[in-house]
Amino acid sequence: MLTSRQKQMLQEIPKAENHIHIEGSIPWALALELAEKNHVKLPVHSTEEIAVWSQDLISRKGLDGFMICDRTLNSVCLHEEDYEAVVLALAKEDQRQNIIYQELHLDYPLNEERGIPLKVVMEGYRSAQKKAKKLYGVEIVYIAGLDRTLSSERCLSFVKALRPYLDMVAGLGMDCEENGHPCIKHLESYREAKEMGLFLTAHAGEDGGADNIWDALLKLDVQRIDHGCRAAEHPELMEYLQEHQILCAMCPSGNVYSGAAASFEAHPLLTLLHSGVPVSISSDDPPYTCSMTEELILDAEKMGLTEAELIQIIRNGFAYSISGQHLLPQFDAWVERFQQEGAQ
Repeated sequence: MLTSRQKQMLQEIPKAENHIHIEGSIPWALALELAEKNHVKLPVHSTEEIAVWSQDLISRKGLDGFMICDRTLNSVCLHEEDYEAVVLALAKEDQRQNIIYQELHLDYPLNEERGIPLKVVMEGYRSAQKKAKKLYGVEIVYIAGLDRTLSSERCLSFVKALRPYLDMVAGLGMDCEENGHPCIKHLESYREAKEMGLFLTAHAGEDGGADNIWDALLKLDVQRIDHGCRAAEHPELMEYLQEHQILCAMCPSGNVYSGAAASFEAHPLLTLLHSGVPVSISSDDPPYTCSMTEELILDAEKMGLTEAELIQIIRNGFAYSISGQHLLPQFDAWVERFQQEGAQ
């Protein structure tokens, strides 16, 4: 059990978040406001109804159920200012939690399928990126996400369309349902993204097997694995991740919520951590689970993480980030002050 001082540490410590999806993180109250503003009819009419509706879908359908919720709530965004409003709402919450660096996955296909032009989405996000730093002191970095269930041709076209936005997009990722959609399907998209200078990551080993992780590492040449739960079942894979110091950006609450992990106690984070694999903790889709700070507290108490392990995990968020390493001195200085105060 955490002490009150350790909880205070987790609330106040500077944080970097590596794995959070914009479209899955629309604050529910804001989604309802945008639905009313844009005359979008939703199957729910209050945050309480959203909670019951989403829990029912996800408990019955797992990750597929979550994607239904994701698509439904994202349908309220129609205009540039809507996309800006969502990211600024996240940045305001970041300030409350002292998240000073955040890598946001943007899943344009959820908007494209509704006929929203890429320019509308990206300009909204671009504006929010600038304002987030000025208003809330949060450094926002975007990772463009491929929907692995789509055709390789459509995904490649999306990657090529990112060229005008390389000043704001720093990485390429891949998400959505793993089963039946191997990473290798999108090899050409990753080759294109690498040529463009984008940081490469991919969701793998969440609801799919370890083969997807191997393919992402050896064929797509990714620099990070998002989730990576199944890696803990394969010593050779853990050894590779440790040897090459490849971060697994993990989201335990999301994994338990979707059924990818049976429980917090059974979650593989500790196995990977104790094997020398770099891991960080993120909220993934906070309205459905919890905030990053709540995630850290919950994981610490459920998994028995020590104070030193928590500090290392949070530090990894900066050290293995796309461009947040310059914030490490600020993080280290904060930790040193906190520990000195505790020793007095």
